[in-house]
Amino acid sequence: MKRQQFFTHSECITSINITPFHYAYLIYLTENRFHGNLTRTIEYLLKRYLTYLYRISLAPEKRTLTASYQPRTKNYVVRKISIQPTYWGKLYELRYLLGYSISYVLRIMLDWEMQEEGIPIEPIVIKPQLVQEDEEIHSRIQVGNNYSCYNRVSHRNLEVYSEFSCPAA
Repeated sequence: MKRQQFFTHSECITSINITPFHYAYLIYLTENRFHGNLTRTIEYLLKRYLTYLYRISLAPEKRTLTASYQPRTKNYVVRKISIQPTYWGKLYELRYLLGYSISYVLRIMLDWEMQEEGIPIEPIVIKPQLVQEDEEIHSRIQVGNNYSCYNRVSHRNLEVYSEFSCPAA
């Protein structure tokens, strides 16, 4: 019998292409509202705007699941960020559904958050209106957690057992 045990890292370091203006607001939001925890900032943005993001999916129009769409601009700067893998994975999966890059999705959510805060900005994507069904979906969005996973595989009786626990040990 083969046994494996996996633990996700508490944070992974990755990079995003973002304008200095959006990056400054992301850091401002992180420092002032979430005590310097970027993961909690991303969690907040996803929880608040996930249903809206579902409504702006470009993938059906493109007829492809690649996430190559991000308007070119000379203002982009590559920034390294530290984020919990659970949320990075959520953003990674969203790029297939939406047809936009992870950096572009972050920019969209930051634009919408700035609008909500009354900061004068012209968003790159207009925030859609939600219908009643969307509101119900929005209320059921769960908070993600980092997790540990324990797998056991038995080749003799073709049994696979996986156990997940939150948060990671």
